[in-house]
Amino acid sequence: MRLIGGESTGSYARRLAETNHIPLHEFWSMFGDPLRPSALPSDPRYSDGYLNAAALERLAVMAGRSVGELQCALPNVRPERLLDGGRGPVWDWRWDTSGCFLVRVCEMCALIKGTDQNAYLAADATWQVCARHARWLDNRREPDAAAVGLAALPEVVEAHRQRLVFERRLGAGGRALFADAYAIVSCWWNLPSLNARIWQRRRRVLGRTGEDELRVAPLVFYPEAVRLAAVLAARERQRLRGTLTARSETAWVGRVTGLLEAWGIPLPAALMMIAWWVRRHPPLDEPRPRKRVAVQRPARGRHRPLPLCTSHAPHDLTATLGERSCLPFRLGEMISADLSPAPGGWSLDGLT
Repeated sequence: MRLIGGESTGSYARRLAETNHIPLHEFWSMFGDPLRPSALPSDPRYSDGYLNAAALERLAVMAGRSVGELQCALPNVRPERLLDGGRGPVWDWRWDTSGCFLVRVCEMCALIKGTDQNAYLAADATWQVCARHARWLDNRREPDAAAVGLAALPEVVEAHRQRLVFERRLGAGGRALFADAYAIVSCWWNLPSLNARIWQRRRRVLGRTGEDELRVAPLVFYPEAVRLAAVLAARERQRLRGTLTARSETAWVGRVTGLLEAWGIPLPAALMMIAWWVRRHPPLDEPRPRKRVAVQRPARGRHRPLPLCTSHAPHDLTATLGERSCLPFRLGEMISADLSPAPGGWSLDGLT
């Protein structure tokens, strides 16, 4: 059976069980015991199963794959997601499925892999992009909620490719910076007066699908989030190398201002979110001559890996995209005048 990159463990196990004509409950008992007496294999559309190392080895044998192959393809069997403990092979089926969202696989990819569209990806957001077939995927499970075609919005597909290259080159620091950029642009989206002009055009291109604002929001502002992440990375590299001066900071703010003007986003309010990020990434203190503090600095070159900023905890990288940022902004979440979450309503210096 062919692997689907990024597939959830429960989805893969369901396909493997059906291929071998084994009832799902019997199949899971073949590679381990339930960690909790009440644990039962459930619907992979809504939650996922987790294994310990011994159970993963059994699954690999049953699938005719190496453990490394499975860990490369299935995010939830990678070392940081394996269950702890257990004297033997054990598994658990959680309802909370922390650290990922279950997103329906691209129907074209499913067809090529010889399976049905009921396969699900374990994604770090409620959405995913299939660049190969130009489709926007999400976790909507309604029968009529098909993937969104991106043929008319090639900049979204290109932005996804750029993001993958950005995160692969910059490593942990790149992943964190994209999460920060995504949080900032999400905040701009939450305030209609800070929406870029191009976002409304993209919504119109989507037709009726574009009327579902919260569903299409990440799609609509994705290119700007990726572009902003690259700009944040430029400052972060200077900051970590200790070459960020007042002059270079002013030049960087000018670069950000130019982007906002080009996008048609009002400057004073939008820059408040940028300033919040800058405060979370302050210039490094000058070390004293005789007591130098060891600070991890990035290698030279704008495409070299960036270390993780201290405002990001290492465990943030295993969290979902919305929880990975050092900023409090979340898509669709209300904010108060001081840019803090405010469930009762939001405003920003009178903007609505």
